[in-house]
Amino acid sequence: MRRLALPLALLVAVYLDSILFCRLNIEGIRPDAILAVVVSAGVLLGSIKGGLIGLGMGLFVDVLLSPCVGLSAIAYMVAGFAGGLFYQKFYADNVIVPAVVAAASALLKEHIMMLAVRLLGGTFSYPEMLGTYVLPCMLLSVALTMPVHMLLKRALARQVRTEQRAGRA
Repeated sequence: MRRLALPLALLVAVYLDSILFCRLNIEGIRPDAILAVVVSAGVLLGSIKGGLIGLGMGLFVDVLLSPCVGLSAIAYMVAGFAGGLFYQKFYADNVIVPAVVAAASALLKEHIMMLAVRLLGGTFSYPEMLGTYVLPCMLLSVALTMPVHMLLKRALARQVRTEQRAGRA
């Protein structure tokens, strides 16, 4: 069952992002569950695994849901890699580290999306978009990252300990 924890968490995150949060949101403002899982996986499993999980999930989401393949993949890959920078650090055990990484990653992801909209000819007011959409979505993603990290940390505890022992040997 523990081997299925991360794939199951990723499937639940895809469901939340693509179905549930699309229906249950406040004027389009919703958390990014995939980002929460990818950041937490990066912190728990390291930069390489976090980046690869982020890249895979981003490509999966882009192929299924986005007209621009690769944008989410870049954002999620960077999020997983950034989370992995705190892998095996003594202060990475609390939820603050994944929350801060999720905040920075959410801002990066939304700015990548805004840049893509601009390059495709869309127009919007940057300060208005930042205040009414980007920052509230970032805060919701941070709030979701904390319980996700606690659940994944518990589910992946044996795998993380095994990898730490293998690294010391």
